[in-house]
Amino acid sequence: MRFLVPRPVDIWTEMDELFSRAFQFTGFVPPVDVEETDDAYVVTAELPGFDKKDIEVELRNNVLIIKGEKVEREGRRFLRRERARSFTRFERRLQLPGDVAHDRVNAEFSKGELVITLPKAQPDRGWKIPLN
Repeated sequence: MRFLVPRPVDIWTEMDELFSRAFQFTGFVPPVDVEETDDAYVVTAELPGFDKKDIEVELRNNVLIIKGEKVEREGRRFLRRERARSFTRFERRLQLPGDVAHDRVNAEFSKGELVITLPKAQPDRGWKIPLN
């Protein structure tokens, strides 16, 4: 008998993933790695076939939202077609485990790979207020 160790579950992230998969047109869900360093979270997504103009990245309430859409070009005449239709839309939502310094977030896209660096916010240690 194997013992299963329960992992902490973020119900909202699980629900977002479930609904984003259920309502996609083609079922495309880009694979994503989330790495934590001492001072940042680094999210890497594989988006082959997408251009920079096809991708949108947002950060709301420590939820990273990655959206993409590419549409088939008009007027193409195929002699042979083996790939499924080339219309793809996706949305991924990732709940980040800690606060992020929103003003220092950096996103780079090159050769089908999106890398988003989300610096951790420094904890509020308070301020000393001088007395007048």
